[in-house]
Amino acid sequence: MQNQRLIQRLRDFFNKEYEIGKNLITYQKNLDYYNFFGKSNIGVKLDYFKKVILQEETGLELGGVNKKSFLLVFPIQELENLHDGNITLLGQEIKAIKESSIDFGLFILIGVNKSEIENDELRQLSFISNSIEGFLIRTIPRRFWCRISYNALQRNFSFELLGNAIFHLYHQKFGNLIKAMEIFFITYTDSIGHFKEISSEITAQFAKKWKAKIEEWKKKIDCEYDWGCQICPYRENCYYIKEVLIKREELGK
Repeated sequence: MQNQRLIQRLRDFFNKEYEIGKNLITYQKNLDYYNFFGKSNIGVKLDYFKKVILQEETGLELGGVNKKSFLLVFPIQELENLHDGNITLLGQEIKAIKESSIDFGLFILIGVNKSEIENDELRQLSFISNSIEGFLIRTIPRRFWCRISYNALQRNFSFELLGNAIFHLYHQKFGNLIKAMEIFFITYTDSIGHFKEISSEITAQFAKKWKAKIEEWKKKIDCEYDWGCQICPYRENCYYIKEVLIKREELGK
């Protein structure tokens, strides 16, 4: 019920943005992936394009150090709340963007089985970054941004293509785990701020679960330190101990 209410609030947000005159485009997933990507002449293949895009090769940055940005991947079990295959863009298509760097937000809703909803791997997009020609995802704490190469822009790289590539790659990597998916892109600066406010309940859920996992791990290794694992000076030793414990558990099965 909580997720249903929250997702409805997010949908209401997009509707209100449209009503006040902002550009809102909706695409539908293309079922003929190979023909769709072939026409664009941009390669999409799982873990095949692991090339770093340098600054001088970059035609457009989505988000970045000096821009507003967010990435939010939300696995849920309430499949009836998803519009499977929808790609929603609140902003301009890439071909209409004149700047070299813009604010950018990416929200992905994923419908999964209840027993598999805790799969943290769904929220890691490194496999997306390694699987689209001319596209790179960069992440540092509290920052998320993407680079699109000049070459990809010349071949009409678009948010429609990016959305379809994300659908395709998720289904390739996770198979039957993915029951439904919906993708949202936002490029308006003020809209990103409003969306982050509304979706703060989701990030709070993740923070609570992450804190619980840290506390559970600290109890397992008898850790009494108050600071978080990310800044702990004993982090490497702790991870080594964790690997040893995991191996022991595997041998004991």
